[in-house]
Amino acid sequence: MTNTAFEDKYSGYLAEFISYAKSTFQNITTDSRLAEAMKYSFFAGGKRIRPVLMLAFNEVLGGKSENVMPFAFALECIHTYSLIHDDLPALDNDLLRRGKPSCHTAFSEATAILAGDALLNFAFEHTLKSVKDERQIKALSYLAECSGYSGMLGGQMEDIENEKSKGLKADYASGNKETILNSIYEKKTGKFLTAPFKIAAIISDDSRVELAEKIGSLFGRAFQYADDLKDIYLTPEQMGKSAGKDEAEGKLTSVAVYGADKVKRLVSEYENQIENLLKSLDNSEFLRVLTKSVLR
Repeated sequence: MTNTAFEDKYSGYLAEFISYAKSTFQNITTDSRLAEAMKYSFFAGGKRIRPVLMLAFNEVLGGKSENVMPFAFALECIHTYSLIHDDLPALDNDLLRRGKPSCHTAFSEATAILAGDALLNFAFEHTLKSVKDERQIKALSYLAECSGYSGMLGGQMEDIENEKSKGLKADYASGNKETILNSIYEKKTGKFLTAPFKIAAIISDDSRVELAEKIGSLFGRAFQYADDLKDIYLTPEQMGKSAGKDEAEGKLTSVAVYGADKVKRLVSEYENQIENLLKSLDNSEFLRVLTKSVLR
């Protein structure tokens, strides 16, 4: 696939998603500061990797975009809410997000908390109104699971508990770092990045759910490892947020456990495994190029 063909296809998915999102946000008729903060964060930019992955994988499976679009929108709402809350002083205390002032910097800490809460609620409010059959109900249940206490939030809590600056858990102190790292990454990143693949499979071709889980799990781990590398190699301008904070705050990361060189090798191995799994599907060239480009 040529660069032009890839960019055109990516732009097509992105335009379809943004158009849907803008139309959906029109349902919020109030001009309150809360609504302003929600829209400010949601439309602050970003590559929209999660919705594009879902739309692309759904197309490979032969599904219709309108059947998964509400879930792609919900996924991005939940992702945006998690970023708003991550940036808060109580968590990462980041002043920048996507090269712009983070929500609590642009508005206020209280407004940012409420904007995040509102986006989470809006995600499920909108999707519930769109559910038509049992498959979509099952997909919605999985979305709640992967973003809740046994998924993203649970992983975030484990991450906080194992920061050196905030006190070590017994397992960390005893040297069982790899086990803890795998648990954190599987919950915090793995499940949520499995969602684009698994939700599309649940709705459009449930015979591919197991394959979707394998691809998503590998992609989630590779994505987090690649993000750990970016934190040590890229500048704040390149990242659109603070850089070098993981090491400064004593966070348990793949780089801290394995070292940068091994993490690079692992990302490359995961890339190859993902590509081989996607090759088992017809018309998956765009997805193969996309997953590789995201991890670079």
